Amino acid sequence: MSSANKRRGSQWERDIEEHLNVSGLKARRLPRAGSKDIGDCVIEGKAFDIVVEAKNTKTAWASMAQYLREADVEACNYELKYQKPTIGVVATKTRQKGTGEGRIVLTIDQFVSLLRWGGVA
Repeated sequence: MSSANKRRGSQWERDIEEHLNVSGLKARRLPRAGSKDIGDCVIEGKAFDIVVEAKNTKTAWASMAQYLREADVEACNYELKYQKPTIGVVATKTRQKGTGEGRIVLTIDQFVSLLRWGGVA
């Protein structure tokens, strides 16, 4: 990855963390972990955590299946490390829009788990 792309990606991660914290959630960026990566940012909850895989790319939808698999693997790595139920999601930047207008993407099965763990279903 070029340094300009890396800077944009890192900035998007910082923007997500800040936006989530300002919104009243407990979020923090995660350290790089090589082959056992645990995601870019985590939202810490009482019953479960949500690991965010941040993507700042124009072609996010073309690679979404790959990104969702990556988020799932990183959520599993995080869960193993911290022994807490975890769901992985992908956060994509929306060009020329603020952080709050970015998109969160997850599979239907992840959505069902999120609802069950959150006490909705």
